[in-house]
Amino acid sequence: MSLAAPAVSVIMPVFNRADVVGRAMASVLGQSFADFELIIVDDGSSDGTAAVVESIADPRIRFLRQARNAGGNAARNRGIDEARAPLLTFLDSDDYYLPDKLAAVVAAFGECPGLDLLIDSYVKTYERPARRGDVECRNPRLETNADVLEALFTRKIWKATPGISVRREAALRAGKFAEDLKRRQDFDFILRVAAVGSCATSDEILWVKTYSTATISADPSNFAAAMLDFYRRHPEYYDHPAYRPGFAHDLGRHFVRLLRKRRLALVARDARLCVGTLGAGRFFGLLTHGMWRFRQRRKALRAPKA
Repeated sequence: MSLAAPAVSVIMPVFNRADVVGRAMASVLGQSFADFELIIVDDGSSDGTAAVVESIADPRIRFLRQARNAGGNAARNRGIDEARAPLLTFLDSDDYYLPDKLAAVVAAFGECPGLDLLIDSYVKTYERPARRGDVECRNPRLETNADVLEALFTRKIWKATPGISVRREAALRAGKFAEDLKRRQDFDFILRVAAVGSCATSDEILWVKTYSTATISADPSNFAAAMLDFYRRHPEYYDHPAYRPGFAHDLGRHFVRLLRKRRLALVARDARLCVGTLGAGRFFGLLTHGMWRFRQRRKALRAPKA
């Protein structure tokens, strides 16, 4: 590997993903922009992940191994610490980049020296067999922290960790990823970078997110606890009037989905959790409004296009 620092470091945590990690790696190695390093952090895999990674010979790959399984955020933080480039971007091992991802990211930061974090756009695809087609998750172009934060809290933009690119110095000032946060680590990280730097969004579709029922986000059993943990860290989620509808929507969506699946024991447990943190009046007010918003949004999405 050249002694010169690359322009961008791609950080990819991996845990027992021997079946898909090769595709993710190939999407990085095939980029139209070649001045990068790919840091793969194995978070204690017990399958053939290491063998797949080590079978691909490219001097831009750096393969690191965690001493024990510590979670994706810890693996990302190890990558941030080890990165040699001033610019960082992320990739999950079951997702993949489109060919011009890195070229677009490097160009965006080059054109805006004051930019610290960029959220780009992507396509969501579903594992086959699936009843849903691909979804284009294209963000509006926002250039101020105020606009980005309002859009984040009220669900007007798509955000996911592989859509985040950040200056390494800003990531360090923000404290990197919260290793004790089980969900919404991307949301939390963006908010903390926004507190120390400048954020923007892009409407360029640069990568593909693969949705699987095996992902953490597909499991409703830990959603309420994680959402309340996020709320305790960021009370403006409720306290700020402009952000509160997003909180209501999240609650409403969660409970509507549980009721449709007849997960009544989980409904009761999560309601008790929410009442214990929010209070009964606040919780039921948010829930009623959120369920109405969720249903209205679904109706709008299903309405015939003019």
